[in-house]
Amino acid sequence: MKLRAIAFVSLGSVFFLACSKGAVSKIPHIALMALYPLTDSMKVNTDTAYIEFSLADGDGDIGYNSPTTGDTSQIYLKDSRFDSAGFVPTQFPAIDVTIEDPKKGLEGTCIFFPVPQPAPRTDSLHQATGHDTLTYQLYITDRAGHHSDTIRTPALVVRL
Repeated sequence: MKLRAIAFVSLGSVFFLACSKGAVSKIPHIALMALYPLTDSMKVNTDTAYIEFSLADGDGDIGYNSPTTGDTSQIYLKDSRFDSAGFVPTQFPAIDVTIEDPKKGLEGTCIFFPVPQPAPRTDSLHQATGHDTLTYQLYITDRAGHHSDTIRTPALVVRL
């Protein structure tokens, strides 16, 4: 009798675990992986800065779809040196619609090149020190308009 009860509880547990569905958020999630170059020896017009981040979206509606309907997602970037400019949108690149599956979602890595590339400010203070420092904040939106979390990069030193 004990064996039968254990088997019944085990079978019920397996059935429950098999039926439970993991909740995958339709709101995109991003996480900073790296900011390149990682050193403080960046020289303007010598190196290129870019941000690498992972992304996950439960319904997979990230990327460019149709410019006429406004059916696009965006990457928003803010340079810490120019807070008054706010977040500047850049259209997310096209993602092949054949891999889009609302049931499986979408996960991947994105490499984003800030435009324009960081250049030192030309005021007298930065000319005197020979460098400028900045951080970036970045978030994305999907085609439904869901706003991801915002990531902040470590400091990047731009040398003259």
